[in-house]
Amino acid sequence: MGEIWILLAGLIVDLACRLYPAHLPYVFPFIFNAPVFLGCWLMLLWYRRGMARIPLARRPGRVRQVFFVTGIGLVYFVLQTHFEYLSQHMFFLNRVQAVTIGMVAPFCVAIGWMSEVLALGLPAPLLRACRSETVRRLGVVLFHPLAAMAIFLVTSDIWLIPSVHFAAMIDPNLYAVMNISCLLGGMLFWLVVLDPRPRPAARFSYLTRAACGFLVMFPQIAISSYIALTSQDLYSFYTLCGRLFPSISPGYDQMLGGMIQWIPPGMMNTAALIIGLNSLRLADIEAEKTFVPPPGAKVYEAKWTGR
Repeated sequence: MGEIWILLAGLIVDLACRLYPAHLPYVFPFIFNAPVFLGCWLMLLWYRRGMARIPLARRPGRVRQVFFVTGIGLVYFVLQTHFEYLSQHMFFLNRVQAVTIGMVAPFCVAIGWMSEVLALGLPAPLLRACRSETVRRLGVVLFHPLAAMAIFLVTSDIWLIPSVHFAAMIDPNLYAVMNISCLLGGMLFWLVVLDPRPRPAARFSYLTRAACGFLVMFPQIAISSYIALTSQDLYSFYTLCGRLFPSISPGYDQMLGGMIQWIPPGMMNTAALIIGLNSLRLADIEAEKTFVPPPGAKVYEAKWTGR
């Protein structure tokens, strides 16, 4: 029943955006995007329903809940409020939007790791479809670390090619594809990297996933540093459409955008490496609790670790 109410709300909001775009408050969409609008609200509905059904002993902690809801909220804020208008008139705000939907929000959702909760909240037909053999085989391919890295880099960096970026900004349909592809690529990547489960529940080791999260930083640094440091005006769209803040020159706007694309994602990639290594440490500690040395084996204490 909740799904029907969300669908009706989406139809009403879409109609309001078409008929009264200049009279809507800031929290309403500047451009209604049905997949984003419905996706965010349905995720929150299924999360709430799943939390009501999951046994208390298996319920995720408060920190995970806050991360998950924050991630969904960030996606909605930068894509379905009037912030989107700002992001279309300043390059550095456009990069805030892109980094949020491609890095920060997926990172938060992956840290929350609500797979079990969402499975309990999904409608039964959709859950069966998600567990079908076709979807499973597709997941085996897409959730491979190398595939996730490649998709993440392509969906985030192809839109930084000046001619491609210009085309996306003047074409509403291509603009929507740009944002949704960045979001899906980021979700795929961070769900692989920040999977909290040990192997074999997760297909790859903590170290492999941590390396995957760290190594994508270097091509990102190369591209974003070039954008930030070059004296060439790469993104003429913002000059043509009119910058929201005329006091910020095209060169300074581009430098800010490059720095936003450069520094926060690099910090998050480093954080992913640290999280992965810490998860490996915690998994080793848990494994030692159930480890029984074979008869006659000698156990040596590692003095440098205190264990």
